[in-house]
Amino acid sequence: MLQPMDARTPTTRIPGYSRARLKRIIAAGNVAAIAIGLWTILLPTHFYALGLSLCVLLPLCALALDLRTRGVLGFEARRGRGYALSLATIVLMPALALSGRAGIDLNFASYTPLIAAALFAALAVFALFWHLDPQLRGDRNQAATIAMFALAYCYGALALADVVFDRSSGRETQTVILEKRIHVSGGVKGSSAWYQVKVDPEASPAGANWINVEPDLWGSFHRGDTVCVHLGDGLLAVRWYAVVPCAD
Repeated sequence: MLQPMDARTPTTRIPGYSRARLKRIIAAGNVAAIAIGLWTILLPTHFYALGLSLCVLLPLCALALDLRTRGVLGFEARRGRGYALSLATIVLMPALALSGRAGIDLNFASYTPLIAAALFAALAVFALFWHLDPQLRGDRNQAATIAMFALAYCYGALALADVVFDRSSGRETQTVILEKRIHVSGGVKGSSAWYQVKVDPEASPAGANWINVEPDLWGSFHRGDTVCVHLGDGLLAVRWYAVVPCAD
């Protein structure tokens, strides 16, 4: 694959992509990645599913562009060293937001198999990049960017896939919402917020009375509501659970 271009590297002609056009595409992608990432983390009660979908798709589009340009782009992320053709922000920001939302919003009976699957997938992704992109072998910074992306993206994508694409019937336990809260880590200045409802601990597979709820659904639950705790087998055989309205 070709080495990334910078001020000291002659421009490489690619059909349909001039250096100026690539810079415009990446600049727009950086703005989109930052906006989507911040929106997904800070304003999850609005367009929740759309935000997560964009966090999944945007890094894939960036990687497709890298393949289309035959490695001219890079993943430089060093502070104080500007590189206009770096995809670092476009792949990292959505991946971190995706992983953060999956870690905050979803509930699993056991996290060990999910973490193991994410690590295995991340190693496979990193090995693929290492094989296809020789520039990573001589640049620890770019290799670290890909490693961070692979870990965050694989965990978030696998966690969501296990829940969203689970086709098992599962089972449900009826219970009542006792309380609801938005739990912020570190007090009012905390960086993470959990949207939670409190139920009878016997209804929770983990035996915990506070259960995380997806932010866009949190407002629809009220104290005293009769709800069900759904336990699913998971697409990846990682059991998950969530508070849902009971079927009629």
